[in-house]
Amino acid sequence: MDCKNCGYSLRSDYSFCPACGAKVIRNRITMKQLSHDITDRYFNLDNTFLKTFLHLFTQPEIVIEGYFKGIRRKY
Repeated sequence: MDCKNCGYSLRSDYSFCPACGAKVIRNRITMKQLSHDITDRYFNLDNTFLKTFLHLFTQPEIVIEGYFKGIRRKY
């Protein structure tokens, strides 16, 4: 395997190139991985973003009042 940055020949156990210091990337990002990460991060059932967003529309006074009082990790 060669370094993508400088072309130096790398051993398989290297995490960084000894010549230029660039990180060795073994797996490239694919569309499948990217879509999985997005759906997992934003549409997961345990996601606090969606819960906060839902409560902001159903009970906005409680969410806003909690925010002003300093409650940040309720959801």
